[in-house]
Amino acid sequence: MKDYPTHPDLYMDPVDAAEILGIATSTLRTWARTGRLEGVVDWFPSPTNGWRYYRAGDVYDLAEERGKTT
Repeated sequence: MKDYPTHPDLYMDPVDAAEILGIATSTLRTWARTGRLEGVVDWFPSPTNGWRYYRAGDVYDLAEERGKTT
């Protein structure tokens, strides 16, 4: 198992994920829409306005691929 800065099964919000990846949140949404990074939707507060979260392990793996980890 890789040594992640946080547990790989925890989830992070789009702002934190984008910061780790060094991209804008709009780019993150595009990547999620095109399948480059899988997001999980929490349908609270409503089914039409859910919040998207990203698995920390997936974010850190993608950051490593992009050379964005230290």
